[in-house]
This record gives sequence, C-alpha cells and structure tokens, in this order.
Amino acid sequence: MLEFLWTIYFVFIEPVLCHLNLVTPGFGDPTYGRAQLPYSATEKRLIYDNPEVTVIRRKVPLPAHALADCRSWDKEKWTFVSYNVWTMEAIEQREGLHSDLVMCHGINDYAGKLVPHAHHFLKRGFRVIAIDLPSFGRSSGLHGFVPSMRINVRAMHAVIMDVRRWDEEAGLIGVAGRERKLFAEGHSMGGFTALYYAALYAPIDPTEDGSPDLAIKKVPSAEEEAELARRAASNGVRPESKSLDPPPYRPCLSGVAVAAPMITISPQSRPGKATEYAAKVLRFLAGRLPFAKAIKGNVSDDPKVESEFQADPMTYKGLLRISTGLAILDGINELSALASKITCPLVIHHGANDRATNPQGSKEFFDRVGTKPSEKTLKIWPGYEHVMMKNVAGMSKADEEKRDAVLFEIGDWLVAQARK
Repeated sequence: MLEFLWTIYFVFIEPVLCHLNLVTPGFGDPTYGRAQLPYSATEKRLIYDNPEVTVIRRKVPLPAHALADCRSWDKEKWTFVSYNVWTMEAIEQREGLHSDLVMCHGINDYAGKLVPHAHHFLKRGFRVIAIDLPSFGRSSGLHGFVPSMRINVRAMHAVIMDVRRWDEEAGLIGVAGRERKLFAEGHSMGGFTALYYAALYAPIDPTEDGSPDLAIKKVPSAEEEAELARRAASNGVRPESKSLDPPPYRPCLSGVAVAAPMITISPQSRPGKATEYAAKVLRFLAGRLPFAKAIKGNVSDDPKVESEFQADPMTYKGLLRISTGLAILDGINELSALASKITCPLVIHHGANDRATNPQGSKEFFDRVGTKPSEKTLKIWPGYEHVMMKNVAGMSKADEEKRDAVLFEIGDWLVAQARK
C-alpha cells in the first residue's frame, strides 16, 4: 500500500508541486537518494581504491534552454549531470594517445557498471570520462524517467564542454597545447547516445545554411569574418587584433564504437500497438508512470546477469516509464533521419541473438551512415545476446573469452584511430 501511495505522489503530485515551487524534487535530494549509495566492490577495487588511477568527480548543470528542448519540466537549479574523469597517468604518458573516451551506459544502469570495461581502456592509454546519464546513477532526476533522448545528448555535451573548461584552466589546452582526440563508446542506450551525439555534433560544413546541432553556432564564413573585421576596425580595433573573438570551440568526435546500439527495438521487447497507443494518450498526464515490461528478461541467456542487476541498489528495476518508452521511439526515429550526418569513423558490434535491440536495424542504419566506407565497420557476432560484454560472478572461461573478444576488438579499433 505504501509503495502505491509513493507512486501516486511521484507520478502525479510531485511534478505539479515542483512546478509551483512548493516542494523540491525528492524532498530536497534531486537524485532521490541515489547519490548517497556507496560504490560497489568492483568500483572500489578497480577505480576508487586503486592507487594507479587518478579520479576526478564533478557535476555540471543542464541549462534551462536545454531542459526546454528536452521537454523537461525540471528547473535548472535542481538539474545536474554527475560524471567522473579516470586516468592511469603513467600509462597515458607512456602510450601517448592524448585521447579521451566518453563512456555512456545503457538504460536502467549507471556509469559504475562500466568500470570493468573502463579499466581495460585505461590500461590502453585513454583518459576515460564516465557519465551518469540524466535520471540514472548519481545524476539528478526521478529514477528511470527520461522525457526525451535529447537530454542524454545535452548531458554528454555539457560534460565534454565542462572537461575542456577545466583542462583550459589547468593549462592543458592553449597556445602551447593541442586538442585531445575525443572518442565515444557505449552499449544499448549508451550506443544510441554516442551515435546521436555524432549526428547532432558532426563537423560543420560552412557551405550549409543550417545545422541540426543543438547548441553551437555555425563557424563564420570568410565573408562573415571580413565583416567582423570591418566592424572592429570602425570601432578603432585593427583587423589583425587578437581582441576579435575566435570561432566557438566545436567538439567533434574522432570515432564512435558501439555495441548492441538502441537503433531498433527487437520484436520480443517492443510493446504491442495497443500499449503504445495507450501510452501516447497518458503521456501528458502520467508520463512518469511505470507501464511496460520492455527489455526485462531479454538481455541475456545467463540468469546471473538478471540476478546481479536486481541485487544492485543503483540500477532501475521498475517497469519502463511512459515518457521514457515514447522518448526512445521518438529518438530512434530522429536518429534514423540523421544517419547521413554521421561522418566520423565508426564501428558497430551487435549480437545475432539480441532480443532487446534488433541487429537487422544496425545493418540498415550502417548502410545509411555518412561515414566513408573505408572508415566504418559492422560486425554481427553469432551466438551473442544483448549484453555482449557481461561481467558477473562465477563466469566460465568460455564466457570470459566471449567478453574479451568484443572488448579487445573495440579497444584495438580505438587505439588504431587514436594513433592516426
């Protein structure tokens, strides 16, 4: 009974009271208690208690215009993205990749679940930026409630820009420095987020009048630069003066590696048409309502994957919320329309037996991506399910070999791209 009452409050009552500034989300904790949870034993062993790893923990706010673009009623003062920067400094200096890897987790998970994979990439020489996407992990938001998939891209962009700002203040970027290469890696919703970011923040073509990007202005053309110089000169500033503002920094990915990306939902996991129609009717009144089973039970043939997920206090275990499910379908359609905008090097891995996201969708999406044929790769792995790189207790030698096969292929590809 108590659980039912809390559901009624968080779904129907709290959004209205917050909008009227009568209460704050989560009774003053916009993470709804998640920020207070301890790190897992794996996180402590591989990262936080590991003397070889340097850890920087930060939070960055999402601006009001970003929240409005993402159909969120949340207010800027309550909304932030939690992220970590992990580095093995000795290995990074030895390998000399001078590259960052942004890691995006899947739906219902959090950045800490990626620690075993992140540890592998750290040992390859990358600086890893691990993001808790909005409403998951230690970021703000009602657990599992995502009003629009664009909010993940907004979060990723806010983190990238925040890391660069801190790098600039530390003197790591500037006249004497050089830009670090930027890569993205993700699984399922994280893979979707990485691809969506690559489409929305593709390198700007100055010959185009517009760009689908979310936040960065177009780089001025030669004529526009000349006009800026003329105006500056008329105000007593010489055209060659350094006081003229340079074009804004434009973060562009040097490569994207994804596993089982959420590009198409498999028939086994997609709700029926009647359920989707009902969700669309209820969306505006009960968008937070848990509603559909979705991928539950369809991510792996190993029952330990589900049992460990259920035992983890940081994962979201409820039904898929109405707004989240519809946001996924809307986001998939939006990304599909932008596939040709992705031009960076790309590798997609997908399990042939995936019952959560459809490998056929990856094949069709791959053909429409704008990346040069020589710079994109698609590999369908026979026998693999949705969780392609599982890490559970008591794994067999065969399971470890299956995990490492995918992980090392991704790592080898990223290192090769970083060295180009």
